[in-house]
Amino acid sequence: MTEPGGPSLSEEFLNAFVDNQIDGDEKGRVYPLINADPELNRKVCELRKVSDLVRLAYDNPPPPVRREVPRRHLASRLAPLIAPIVLLIGMTLGWSLRALWTPTVPTAGRGPAMTVARATTRITTKVLFHLDNGDRTHMRQVLAEAQHLLARYRADHKRAKVEILADGPGLALLRRHLSPFAARIARLQARYPNLIFAACQDTINRIKRREGIVPHLLPQAVVVPSAIAEIVRLQRRGWTYISV
Repeated sequence: MTEPGGPSLSEEFLNAFVDNQIDGDEKGRVYPLINADPELNRKVCELRKVSDLVRLAYDNPPPPVRREVPRRHLASRLAPLIAPIVLLIGMTLGWSLRALWTPTVPTAGRGPAMTVARATTRITTKVLFHLDNGDRTHMRQVLAEAQHLLARYRADHKRAKVEILADGPGLALLRRHLSPFAARIARLQARYPNLIFAACQDTINRIKRREGIVPHLLPQAVVVPSAIAEIVRLQRRGWTYISV
């Protein structure tokens, strides 16, 4: 699901959003995307309905009502409630639960509620931050957002992977003699082994051709062949894309 001119929201990210598993900063970025994209808005609404239906169907039932209801009145009262629930389940439950399903969860002898719960707890959050701006404010922002996300998931005992991809003018973040945040980058990677700093080889080649120099990178940086190819590759693997 893609918002025009904006980032792609993976199925994994949307389900985490519906299940209230993302922090306030991420929510603040997602709400404008939902409001601007009718298709995305519809999909989020369907996921919310299915989530509510699953909780309704498999949570502990409420205590029985003590007062008696005549049988002829009971059927007429329940009919308007049962009909929309059956319709919603028939139209959306199968499709949406398929998005939540992970093949690593054994399903033999287990009910749908347990399957959904295990699929949610086994999700590894994967976020790609793309930096193509050489402004110091943008550099500071991408480092702060990555640090905030990793710290939050570590505190909640959840798994997360983060990659900061730098290309174009943003490559200055990872250049040894230009980066204003070299010490902070070293501290971040030492603290979070699941944080990757990636530099675009295409940008490095352009600098060689235009300036006649070989840009030296920080020791924490790894080189990927192309920023565009890296974005496509990770999104196909379920990574959430955020442009800074």
